[in-house]
Amino acid sequence: MRKFFLVFVCLFCCFSLTFVSCTRKKNEAEKTVESYFELLKQRNFAQAWDMLDEESQAIVGEETFIKDARNIALNATFLKMNPAQMNAEGTRAIIETEYVGQKSAMNELPEAKITFWANKQNGEWKINLHNRIEQLKEEARLASIEIPIDAELLETAQKYKDQIEIIELRNGEVDFGGGITQYMMDATVVNNSDQHFSFVGALVKFMDEEEENVLFEKTFFVIYTRVIDEVYPIAPGERRDIIIPGYDAGDIDGRWTGNLQWEVHAVKIATPAEMIKLEDLNLP
Repeated sequence: MRKFFLVFVCLFCCFSLTFVSCTRKKNEAEKTVESYFELLKQRNFAQAWDMLDEESQAIVGEETFIKDARNIALNATFLKMNPAQMNAEGTRAIIETEYVGQKSAMNELPEAKITFWANKQNGEWKINLHNRIEQLKEEARLASIEIPIDAELLETAQKYKDQIEIIELRNGEVDFGGGITQYMMDATVVNNSDQHFSFVGALVKFMDEEEENVLFEKTFFVIYTRVIDEVYPIAPGERRDIIIPGYDAGDIDGRWTGNLQWEVHAVKIATPAEMIKLEDLNLP
């Protein structure tokens, strides 16, 4: 009888510990991320998009978001979420995931890691695509470094500048709330030529109020091919909306009031290698 009682007590304790761990009260940030994750698993990308904060929507854009969301949805069955890591103010949550089952080996690949971020703004929790935003900022920073503007790019621009339209180029400091601001530039690029272009650089001039004096000028690559990220040359007849996030605007004179002038300045005709699409390589 005593032996039976001890076994019963042990089982009861184990059950109690399991019950308590399973019923740990989740905070609002975790509930928000879980709801977002469920929408991705259901491929309800439109509703998941609405759960993003303004910074994520503006910088990442819907097209890139859907591409990333589909990748998460494909791996959802093999992802387990860990408890949230909160900041001291309780306004930011980081929820890391780990792969389980057949894909557990992917935990050895840091670049395959999926981490969810949530920010609390105006009393509401929103999803922040922090990792993707940082990646896009780094790409924007490297763009001006990795593309030397040589004589060939300038000559090609002179030949095709009348056949490349850069429409409604806008620039400004965007306030996302919570002390988060970022300079961004957007425009629409139209290729009216018969060529594919891998690079199109626009020389942007920041003008004074009378639009007589140039306060600052810089070449921004509005088309910048990155095959590895499935960003391909702009095709003949193609119209493409672009966003350049997070660039350094520290050199703009304080007198600038928003007036811009721009022109096509550097152009590169796409090479055969830049024309290859990853989807055509039949990669596993």
